[in-house]
Amino acid sequence: MGPPGPVIVAVGEDAVLPCRFSPAQSTQDMEVTWYREQLVPFVHHYKGSRDQNRNQMLEYVGRTELWKDGLAKGSVNLKIFDVQLPDRGNYTCFVVNGSDYDEAVVELKVTVSGSVPLIALERYQDGGIRVSCRSAGWYPRPQVLWRDPHGQHLPSLSESVTQDQSSLFVVESSIILTRGTKQNVSCWQCETQHCPLLPGVGGSWGRGLQRLTCVSLCCSGDRDAAIEKQAEELAWRRHAVPIEEVKVVLDSDTAHRSLVLSDDCKSVRREEKPQDIPDNPKRFDLWRCVLGSQGFASGRCYWKVEVDNRGGWAVGVCRENVEKKGEILFNPEKGFWAVGLWAGCFQALTFPENTFLSEIQTPKRIRVFLNYEEGRVSFFAVDEKMPIFTFQETSFEGKPVYPWFWLGSGTLLKMCP
Repeated sequence: MGPPGPVIVAVGEDAVLPCRFSPAQSTQDMEVTWYREQLVPFVHHYKGSRDQNRNQMLEYVGRTELWKDGLAKGSVNLKIFDVQLPDRGNYTCFVVNGSDYDEAVVELKVTVSGSVPLIALERYQDGGIRVSCRSAGWYPRPQVLWRDPHGQHLPSLSESVTQDQSSLFVVESSIILTRGTKQNVSCWQCETQHCPLLPGVGGSWGRGLQRLTCVSLCCSGDRDAAIEKQAEELAWRRHAVPIEEVKVVLDSDTAHRSLVLSDDCKSVRREEKPQDIPDNPKRFDLWRCVLGSQGFASGRCYWKVEVDNRGGWAVGVCRENVEKKGEILFNPEKGFWAVGLWAGCFQALTFPENTFLSEIQTPKRIRVFLNYEEGRVSFFAVDEKMPIFTFQETSFEGKPVYPWFWLGSGTLLKMCP
């Protein structure tokens, strides 16, 4: 006999899968096989009063045992150490006693609690402000709840759910707050069975308190200036907290021969006549590009760039190992994440096609944000105080990334203090 319901265990914990006899009897002389899809290879095998794990599945080697204390009492419970997400699914407890045999199926559910939900003001929309709530790293798919100050459920405007390469869920939900209102809102992202009980929403309280994170956003006052100030602050928090400002110094060894760096390597301009300087493996030889001298392989940081809109330009980051010789495609597939004034249009250099940012006025000063662990590169218009574009769930392949700049004809780029 197995348990009446699934066994639910968090990643990293030890799981015990129950399997017992009724009436109770000694199982020490029985043959016990725990398996998944097929008997061989198995998860765990017990025969002749000892473990027989020569044909054990590789992923369970050293991670399983039968509870020896239960063998004399009629149970053959299986313990799995350090449960991981791929361990989820059905397990069969197959027991042979002489010419008799029987089996029971036990379901193991594995949960992963995601990151702290991040709530942010995004933009004006439909007479109000669009507010988003995002969290990543969940399994199974979490439930997203918006609440007002009285604990009442607020319906969401939209919700997007994706899964990363590890099958973990990334969830983002949004609502719209109208101007001039005075209210607090809270966003909850939680395992469905542990979500707080709200009107029209199932679930229990109890254990959920250990897993939930509440992030509150207060929108108060009647003046647009107050709302705009808060929008700027929270948009900044979305991309930059906690974050370190870095002072980018350009690497002259990577600069194309048509790019002239200032003495302090804090600005660069393009000239049509190439300089007579030696080539090296780090230097761009066809495209007028230059890199920052410092690379980043962890943490969160940002830097500011002032651009001259008389010519084309692009700013962003690139992986350390990108191509620097000959014809190059600037997009995430090739290790570049950038925005710029490209072919006369302000756009993000996405794949397979660029994304036109026609609704955004081409900025003169840009903050470039890098969150290495989350694989996020974001751009923020400094003077307009608004987000521009975000590359999310990017793959840096464990390589350092460097500030990257491309200059069109007659362009000047300057690192802001």
